[in-house]
Amino acid sequence: MGYFSLIIVITIISFLNAEGIDSQELPIGLTDFEKNNINLLLEMGRETSPPNQPVRNIAEFERMSGVLVRYPLGVSLDIIRELAEDVIVYCLVSSAQQNTALNAFNNNDINMGNIQFIVGPTDSYWTRDYGPWWVVDGNKEVGIVDFTYNRPRLNDNNAPFKTSEYLDVPYYSVDMIHCGGNYMTDGLGIGASSHLVYEENDLESENIDSLMNIYYGIDTYHVVEDPNDTYIDHIDCWGKYLSPTKVMIRQVPTNHPQFSEIESIANYFSESLTSWGNNWDVHRVWTPNDQPYTNSIIVNDKILVPIMNSAWDDDALSSYEIAMPGYEIIGFPGTWESTDALHCRIKGIPDVNMLQLFHQPLLDTVASSQNEGYQLNIEVEALSGMGILDNSVKVFWKNSEMSSYDSAQLYKTFIPEIPDTYSGYIPTQAFSSNIKYFIQASDSSGRNEAHPLAGYHSFYALPTEACNSWVLGDIDNSGKLNILDILILSELIIYNSSSGVCCNFVADINGDGELSLIDIINLVGLVANQ
Repeated sequence: MGYFSLIIVITIISFLNAEGIDSQELPIGLTDFEKNNINLLLEMGRETSPPNQPVRNIAEFERMSGVLVRYPLGVSLDIIRELAEDVIVYCLVSSAQQNTALNAFNNNDINMGNIQFIVGPTDSYWTRDYGPWWVVDGNKEVGIVDFTYNRPRLNDNNAPFKTSEYLDVPYYSVDMIHCGGNYMTDGLGIGASSHLVYEENDLESENIDSLMNIYYGIDTYHVVEDPNDTYIDHIDCWGKYLSPTKVMIRQVPTNHPQFSEIESIANYFSESLTSWGNNWDVHRVWTPNDQPYTNSIIVNDKILVPIMNSAWDDDALSSYEIAMPGYEIIGFPGTWESTDALHCRIKGIPDVNMLQLFHQPLLDTVASSQNEGYQLNIEVEALSGMGILDNSVKVFWKNSEMSSYDSAQLYKTFIPEIPDTYSGYIPTQAFSSNIKYFIQASDSSGRNEAHPLAGYHSFYALPTEACNSWVLGDIDNSGKLNILDILILSELIIYNSSSGVCCNFVADINGDGELSLIDIINLVGLVANQ
């Protein structure tokens, strides 16, 4: 169907649905009528040409300027208040309900400067399932790539198009049945869903994979059996990509009926590779009574987690704190179920002019050389079209002995095929140490961005690749013996931290396998006699 024909059809549908008159409130599952009339989905299908290539599907954990909800709400006003502190809450609402929604927000101390209404009828509040999916196309323009919602609900199915009109962003559509609760992406070409996407489409799996590649830029599509074995088969009921390197998978006791299936899926993801070619860092959250803790939402530096007022809530929040250090983890009670919670009812809307930062986090490593240190690279791209401020691209780092971050400049590399890549070093460490770091950049639009978006990356740093080349007593590997080496050796002995030294024999001057006062005396002699 051509783009203009599509607009005409949507206009007719909007008219026939009598804007301003809400349909009956529908459940998250199929009604009996919908089960008996599932072929109505075929009449909702749309197709446009795909976005300009290459295309990149934006991940949930990237910079968001807003979220999409629907009124009547599926979440508490406390959650709306929390969200409106930082981002715009775009609220789908019928004209008949708009004043009611406005009064509800006004009367509950919500920042009305961050409330905007997208007027039109809806059938339900599961904006995650029917809401827009976002991409960056080959022209570096952010737009919506729609799909056919897997419920025969015309009003909900029209929400992405209405959102594109309201925000004045490009709209594309692929004629494929899907839903947002059964999808996650790393933002770098990897996606995942349960087999539901294969079962609901009258297409070969290879064709679906191809459509995901052409319309969303998904090169690796993990389509797996749903381990929960419930009616809904949505991936957000048991798993969640937290970053391009981390994934959260639910965990249950051994006597749980789905224990084997859930452990199998956790092993599957642990053995699969990230877009950087490394194994995923798999985090687990304890859900002994099928608590929906993976059904959370990341909005910039906050993670909102559904809690159940159970004994396991604190452990669940701790699991997120461990996985995402530096993020604000907030638990919210609600009308949650194991198959329907917070993530299902809120959909992120990205900053269409975001400052994109792409960086492969450093793994435990040795310094590339004594004089340079631990090399890192980052690609910076300003979708605003405004220039990147080269002197703003820096790495901030600290080791386990430092109370505050130090910084180092990253410099443009001038790689023709990757025009906005910057490179630099975290300095070589005197001792083996855990390094925390993050990268920052700014553009001329006034945007300042960090990678990770909140908190820090960490890796274990070894001072040099050739420890056995160090001079005896040169503990800081500076190339000369001096008073600093004596002071460092003294600290090692006082704090009994010799296990942190790369090649302990460098500090063990007398070679007896222990660090002691005798080594200090011998080192003083070496310094004095050089």
